[in-house]
Amino acid sequence: MTRVAQKSTSGPHGFRRLPGDILIEIALCLEKRLDILNLCLTVHPVFSHVCCVLYETVILSSVEQCQVTLGMLMKHTEIARHVRHLVVRPNSERGRIYGSVDSESASAAVRQLAGAKALDALVRFEWEADELPYCEDMWFALRLGCPQLRSISTCIGSMLPTRCSHIFDFQNLSGFSLTLKPGFYDNSIDMFDEEPSVIFNRFWDMLINKCPNLEELVLNGRSPVPADIHFIVAGRWPRLRKLSLGDVCVDWFPTALVPGEKRPFITFLEEHPLLESLSLSRHAIQPIHFNSLDPSALPYISHFSGTYQQLQAMPNLHGSVSSVTFCDPVETREVSSLTIASLLRDLRCLTELRIAFTLHSMYDSGTLLRSLMQSCPALHHLGLTCAEKPSFQLEAFAKTIRGFIKLRSLHLTVVRSPGDDSLLAGAIQIATANPRIKNFELAYITPASPIPLPFAIPYRAILFALAFPIKSAAKFEVERDTHGLPLSLSGTERNTFQWPWGMGRSVKTKKHFRDLRPPASRRQSGGFQNFLTLVVERSEAGEEIRMILFCTFLAVLAACGISANSGHRSSTIVADELATAMIPETASL
Repeated sequence: MTRVAQKSTSGPHGFRRLPGDILIEIALCLEKRLDILNLCLTVHPVFSHVCCVLYETVILSSVEQCQVTLGMLMKHTEIARHVRHLVVRPNSERGRIYGSVDSESASAAVRQLAGAKALDALVRFEWEADELPYCEDMWFALRLGCPQLRSISTCIGSMLPTRCSHIFDFQNLSGFSLTLKPGFYDNSIDMFDEEPSVIFNRFWDMLINKCPNLEELVLNGRSPVPADIHFIVAGRWPRLRKLSLGDVCVDWFPTALVPGEKRPFITFLEEHPLLESLSLSRHAIQPIHFNSLDPSALPYISHFSGTYQQLQAMPNLHGSVSSVTFCDPVETREVSSLTIASLLRDLRCLTELRIAFTLHSMYDSGTLLRSLMQSCPALHHLGLTCAEKPSFQLEAFAKTIRGFIKLRSLHLTVVRSPGDDSLLAGAIQIATANPRIKNFELAYITPASPIPLPFAIPYRAILFALAFPIKSAAKFEVERDTHGLPLSLSGTERNTFQWPWGMGRSVKTKKHFRDLRPPASRRQSGGFQNFLTLVVERSEAGEEIRMILFCTFLAVLAACGISANSGHRSSTIVADELATAMIPETASL
């Protein structure tokens, strides 16, 4: 009976007998979306159950993907009803310039799908582009056609939303993200004129009055001249868990404070005790203002992103924070690696660290890495960037990070110098020396270019661009066996070239795969190719197999000679016997 059951569930057609809940649990255990897709393609009944996992998150990275995928979802509403997270990026396609036609095409496709109420399970929507969607009524379709939509993300560029925009009509949102693009900063020089003030007032009215249960608030943007959004300090969201502020000002102008009175943003932080993630820029608040923060405030912060000085001024977070990201590079000329190590040593629960350094000298890199390893040896993820000057050789780096005994993922960005190993060679060294690391990313960047002279021909930039790309980035994944030893390395590398005189960029992508097993382990799989590899191998095993083959060849030659001689001898004996038998007959005649 057991054999019959095993036989009935073996092979692709055996999945027909499995309940849908079990198939969904199997799909949830798969890490790669490609594996989930292959599971869906086994038989049609499996696809009908597992497509809810495959299409739970849909990311569209080009206008063509928006048209094809959203058109498919429009025809197959039984699949569209499983989409819970939709990300639209109409301007991320390589080799094309983003325009209003692309924005109109992508936003119209979203509007049509949402207007047909096919996205009735959509919970989160993200619009990532340089400008607002061209079809502004897309927000109206999302608000009416997606009753479960609770989180939206959008961008503002050179074109501001109108006063009657439908984006201000959302209610009861749990997440809101607004990214200010470079076009906004370039075209809105005066941040305090009447028109932008009215637009921002509409945003704050929606967030403060219509969304009292907000849990995530993200206001990002990068500019040396930050935008003023001090209205945020008037909001009170009891359920707020994530706050992210980019290059924006919330407490910019100094005000005359009564002795004992706290600054508005400090009061805002103290009124939100459930915050778990806090991201600040250097423009958001000055580190000295944290001196008035209540020591018992923010007890649940586990992720902090900001400057080194801001984290140093908040000692009440040192016992709970487990993930730290320094948004600004640390100048080794101003802050030594020992000072950084002293701060990180106080973070007892630290498991994730993302930090960038601007090296004063390439000799600082060795001391820097050793100080990091001694201050936080329990890291699970390390993101390290060293700019301005060459720092680490990948071979030496692979051997040094063995001190991070719990490291599982890595992201390294360094300046490439002539003579450095390729990304693939460095990845092989890291995977071989650190078998615990499963996923890691490597990137080469160019050093800081000198200030060009007026009317100078950028011949150096041309030669450098022809020699190296401006950025080479690769993602690698290590496959391990049951004993934790590396089996193979696979990855994808992207090389970006910047051509001079504004001729644009070109991107080249290539995939890598390497077998990391020792040669002896590779031969265990058998095969004629492995045998030939062993024959030409320059080792003791290769010499022995060549000697065995040579002796076998001599033995075969000897056997052939013996058989030939025995055949010739037998034929001679037969001839002699025939001649002897014929002698009496000749004598009688």
